[in-house]
Amino acid sequence: MVGTPGQPFNVLFDTGSFDLWVPSLEWPKPGSKRYRSSASKTFKRDGKKAEIRYGAGSLKGFMSNDAVEIGGLRIKQQAFIEATEAPGKRIYQRPWDGIFGLSGLSKSTITGARPIWRTMMDEGVVTKKVFSIWLRRYSDSGENGGEIVFGGIDQEHFTGAHTYVDAEGPHNTFKINSFFVGKIDTKVCSKGCKVLVDSGSTYIRGPPNLIVKINKQIGVAADCSNYDKLSEVISFTIAAKTFTLTPRDYIERKNGKCKSVFSDAVTDFWQLGTPFIRAFHTVWDYQTPGTVKVGFAKSK
Repeated sequence: MVGTPGQPFNVLFDTGSFDLWVPSLEWPKPGSKRYRSSASKTFKRDGKKAEIRYGAGSLKGFMSNDAVEIGGLRIKQQAFIEATEAPGKRIYQRPWDGIFGLSGLSKSTITGARPIWRTMMDEGVVTKKVFSIWLRRYSDSGENGGEIVFGGIDQEHFTGAHTYVDAEGPHNTFKINSFFVGKIDTKVCSKGCKVLVDSGSTYIRGPPNLIVKINKQIGVAADCSNYDKLSEVISFTIAAKTFTLTPRDYIERKNGKCKSVFSDAVTDFWQLGTPFIRAFHTVWDYQTPGTVKVGFAKSK
């Protein structure tokens, strides 16, 4: 909800970007929800132009400030983008209204705005400086959904203890060591590969030459005819612990079609997208000032 009274929007929670944006009155997509600043008693004008480039296309708009409410937590004042257009139009095809960026320790490297999770911590609207994400596993029905908890961890959604690793930089990146396809060590991460957990991506992205080898070795048929016979596991090491993905985790199976979720990276680091989060309940812990820890436990 943005504004007072609150105007509702469906947003994508994205740990791979910094900024919150919702469509402005100028947004051209038919049938979209649009933010109306004149209807909000808590709106504060900014007007500075803003532009963001995502993997799914770019976005243009201008900055505004208003109250934001999420899951009953009310933020008094948050800088966000009123989106006016999405050149390339791929963003118009998405099922959500806007994006709720969750990256950034202090400010967005794109707009300079304080990220909304930072605001939530600074305004004291969360009792604990932790947020966590659980996503449902892939199912034949194509059912999606999950849960994000601001201020804590839902004990019902994982087994065992979380393995934590120190994250660095604006994107909360960390290192994975060793990368195995089945029992074969690819050796690409022997010196450590830089990686981020990206809830805004539906893929696991890595170096194109390795992705080709992985997908060739997986060898899933597009019509799912060999799905039940797939046995190859993909495993890698985070903080000296091995994390393993099974075909259930890395094959997306929808409407009788199967495809691997391993795809080419467009950045210089690996991106562990939603298939990884489906397998491992993920926690972002900001409780120690100036540092971020990311933790993983087997999802259930």
